[in-house]
Amino acid sequence: MKTGDRDPVTRLDEVLDLLPRGIDPPRDLWPAIEARLEPRAAPASRRWVWLAAAGMLLVIGSSLITANLVRREAPVTAQAPFERPDAAVMRTAFGPGQTLGPGYVAIRQQLAESLEARIDRLPPAARAKLEANLAELHRATAEINAALELSPGDPLLEELLINSYQDELAVLASVNQLTGPLERIPL
Repeated sequence: MKTGDRDPVTRLDEVLDLLPRGIDPPRDLWPAIEARLEPRAAPASRRWVWLAAAGMLLVIGSSLITANLVRREAPVTAQAPFERPDAAVMRTAFGPGQTLGPGYVAIRQQLAESLEARIDRLPPAARAKLEANLAELHRATAEINAALELSPGDPLLEELLINSYQDELAVLASVNQLTGPLERIPL
């Protein structure tokens, strides 16, 4: 075999083997490269952002939990009712063929009668707004009861009805507490 007849790949391998394995640069290039790079912010400078976010999350979370606990623990009280035969109480039911418990009905009756006795203590504008709000609650409750007659057992309607009853009790209890102290009856 002649040297001219060799495989070109083999010839290239032989020539590459003759080259040195490494070459040191004539000077240190890193200072020039580093100077051209943009300065990076140290990771510690971002740490305060994360600490501030964690602090705000802690404050918001604890505030929400505290508000929820205070709302649950607030005692609901009813005031002793005055006897008024003309106190209008809306019919309470929980869908067709069902009624609310006697405890609920009794407390609601007491609150409604007490409201009737105390409503005169409110300023005229507040009284008008209260009467409008109670009328709206009664209208909504009547509509939900009518819808429950068409769709008995509908869980969404039942939940809406319970919420409207609870809203009415909350309004009645709040007004009774705001209009002055009388003998309190714990609920």
